[in-house]
Amino acid sequence: MKATRALTESSAAFADLGTFLPLVVGLIVLAGVDPVGLLYGFGLFALGTALFYRRPIPVQPMKATAAMAVAGMIGTEVLIATGMLLGLTLILLSQTELTLKLKRLIPPTLLHGMRAALALTLITNAYTIGVISVYWTGALLLLLVGLQFTALRAFSGLLILALGWMVLGDSEIPAAALGAISLPEIQFPQAAAFTSALELAYLPQLALTLTNALILTAVIAQDYFPDDKQPATEKRLALSSGLANFLLAPLGAIPMCHGAGGLAAHHAMGSRTGWSIAIFGTTCILLAALFGEQVTYVLTAVPLEVVAVLVLFASWHLAEPTRLFNVRPSCQLIIAAMTLVALWGGLMTALVVGVALEWSISKYTQRRATP
Repeated sequence: MKATRALTESSAAFADLGTFLPLVVGLIVLAGVDPVGLLYGFGLFALGTALFYRRPIPVQPMKATAAMAVAGMIGTEVLIATGMLLGLTLILLSQTELTLKLKRLIPPTLLHGMRAALALTLITNAYTIGVISVYWTGALLLLLVGLQFTALRAFSGLLILALGWMVLGDSEIPAAALGAISLPEIQFPQAAAFTSALELAYLPQLALTLTNALILTAVIAQDYFPDDKQPATEKRLALSSGLANFLLAPLGAIPMCHGAGGLAAHHAMGSRTGWSIAIFGTTCILLAALFGEQVTYVLTAVPLEVVAVLVLFASWHLAEPTRLFNVRPSCQLIIAAMTLVALWGGLMTALVVGVALEWSISKYTQRRATP
């Protein structure tokens, strides 16, 4: 790998911190999730993903289950049980045509609406948990740096992280006494945990996973890499995330998936291969192994301004707002409606509303065209 490409992939390795960091810190600090098992899970999943796809297909926390755990609605054992159940479900889905049939029912306008809805959801979620309630002068300065150096993406990612950490960061990492290597412990949930998982977390997360982690991620991946002989299809994404969740959850990993927002973030920073994901995964494993329980201090040392910039940067590239000027007014209406509905009812509700609007507008157009 050439030096320029290596630098680009290295700088893009942490492009998805805006989604990853707030949820992971919340799970560790508020939900009491073991940081060692959590980071090993992400690390192993990321390394497997990098080898399987050879593209910057990201690994992210499953947002619905993570939010429930942070809010105290489910405990660690239920979180692990949910990951195993979802993993088994995704493995089964990867052997069927169900996701492909669902995708065929979604016209391009709705897919663009889902991208815009997800982008706005990322921003509002970040604001809700306090990420975007930061010093806006510093955040905007870093955002301008990132946008101005888009043509030199190999440097923009490094500039954002390095400047943010050194100049804006006021957190201090305590001197960690590096001792024995920390390893994850096997945790197998009891039967009651699986029952609670089915009642509380399974269905809401499955709906979000089908739309964002499978269908939308596959659409964007094939848009970014149209010449791949083995593209990131819905079935392949279901298989990789299914195996990861089912096998890694007993090690303490939380429910994980691929994500459209993360893919847009890595691609925007210039990543084109799986190296950026491999670097991210290796970093997760090293942090867990070397710092153990003290890894929380390292994660919380990244300034919120940096995280806020990464959220905004990824959201812009995910939504691609300039494309809105090239679509019909009726399509603009549908996209705007889906974006607003997603703030209230989530992506699945936005998709249902989009389908209803698309059908209604189509019927109205047909009636007007009929003499």
